[in-house]
Amino acid sequence: MKKGFTLIELMIVVVIIGILAAIAIPKFSDVSASAQRNACRANMRTIAGQETIYYAQNNAFGAQAAIGLDGVVCPTGTSYTISLAPGPGGIANTSYTITCPTSGHGKINNGVASWHDHN
Repeated sequence: MKKGFTLIELMIVVVIIGILAAIAIPKFSDVSASAQRNACRANMRTIAGQETIYYAQNNAFGAQAAIGLDGVVCPTGTSYTISLAPGPGGIANTSYTITCPTSGHGKINNGVASWHDHN
């Protein structure tokens, strides 16, 4: 009696592995995109917190370089946009919006996060 696997047995194993791979690969890409999105949102929260500290010290919000976080970018490599605007009464730089240009990552408007797609 010879020991070993038949061609049919090997083909069945290869097909099963292929099916499992076809199921698993999309799940891993979803996890990667979710991790990038969550890291991006954490970065925007950090920038918003630094804006609050900067405002307490200067009575105005600052650009990303002014608050010391100009090197912070989205994990996808895109830079955040910080828009400074006058608030009530027209006083300069008393309102800010942090936006990530990556679709679906959201924005923060005066500390209030909005995680909807804004692009």
